[in-house]
Amino acid sequence: MALILVIGSDPALLEGVSQALGGAGHQVTVAHDVPEAMENLQGLRPLLAIVNRDHLVNGLTGSAVPLAKGGALVTYRTSDDDKRSAAFPARRAPLAELQLPLERQRLLALVKVVEDRAKTCGHTPEEMDAIEDTTQG
Repeated sequence: MALILVIGSDPALLEGVSQALGGAGHQVTVAHDVPEAMENLQGLRPLLAIVNRDHLVNGLTGSAVPLAKGGALVTYRTSDDDKRSAAFPARRAPLAELQLPLERQRLLALVKVVEDRAKTCGHTPEEMDAIEDTTQG
């Protein structure tokens, strides 16, 4: 299973997403911004980062989201987020943008796709061992 980073500011939403991903067997790290995430991850790079889109647009993440080789960025909005379209500043284009908590099943499907892709695309055995070691118990 994968190491997943979730960044946002809504504690109830973060808890729900974390429980859904954890229930599917993934290791989840939750943070309010990238500096806090780096502290929580202790040098590990997640395979997937799920970040509130407004955090990226408004510069609240502080820096680029670090990912493991083959990793992906997924952004999300909540029903309370501003619906206006703003320029997206991320260096890496998001794989998808979700409406959470409504699209939790889609999120789980995306995690599976990214995980399968990472296992089959260009990783050395050492890289895959590192990914699997960080996701086990």
